[in-house]
Amino acid sequence: MQIDSQIIYNLAEEQLAAGERVRIAFGGTSMLPTLRESDTIVLEPLTKEPRVGDILLFHHEGRRVVHRLVAIKGDTYILQGDNNIGTEQVHRSDLMARLVAIEHRNGRTVEHDSRYWRLTSIYHLTRSAAKRLTARWLGRTGRRQLRPWYFAALAILMWAPLNGIGIPLDNYILGLRADHLLHASVFIPCTLFLMDLHGWRRWMVWIAAVGIGLLTESVQYLLPYRGFDVNDLIANTLGVTLGWLVILLVQRHRHGCKSSFYK
Repeated sequence: MQIDSQIIYNLAEEQLAAGERVRIAFGGTSMLPTLRESDTIVLEPLTKEPRVGDILLFHHEGRRVVHRLVAIKGDTYILQGDNNIGTEQVHRSDLMARLVAIEHRNGRTVEHDSRYWRLTSIYHLTRSAAKRLTARWLGRTGRRQLRPWYFAALAILMWAPLNGIGIPLDNYILGLRADHLLHASVFIPCTLFLMDLHGWRRWMVWIAAVGIGLLTESVQYLLPYRGFDVNDLIANTLGVTLGWLVILLVQRHRHGCKSSFYK
């Protein structure tokens, strides 16, 4: 007979409240690679103040979650899955237990006071800080703030008389002309800054970005110090496509990541 997971976690919570350690089979992918499906985690009651880097069991929006504590701001505790971009913010009363050991399926056990644990905690905290910084500047708010600056810089690079200021754009790097690499590189973020505009779909974003590449190259035909180059247009399109594919992969990863939630 299969026991309902709800009953299992209710019993585990009762044991923790009684001051006992509990062993629970872990589920979800939000803590990869630290925790994998069907690893067994050992939890102990949270009797002392948690430290940044600890992996905690806590309540969040009616669910039990196992994530890493990445920051403490006053009375607010910020937690994040090692494989997640988003964070959870909870109060001290929502924290239930600290993870003290991981029993992997291959038989290996990692204790929370081991050197390996400390090194991996530092690594994941560094990754977490980088992801939060990236999310801050490349999330909706960050994109809205950076969007006009990006397109202004794009216009300058595409229409300014760069040849007149001594920038050698006809050199070759890894067999590719420097100006073609420049065109492709500056158009990689283009689709990112077009996202969330008027509810556009993904294919519409790609077409709009390709259109901007065509527009910037066409204007060069009218400038006496620049010229229209089909190869530059191809490089613009390749840069747009590369950035667009990266966004698709990131979105698929985020949607496919199962959070470590226990209802």
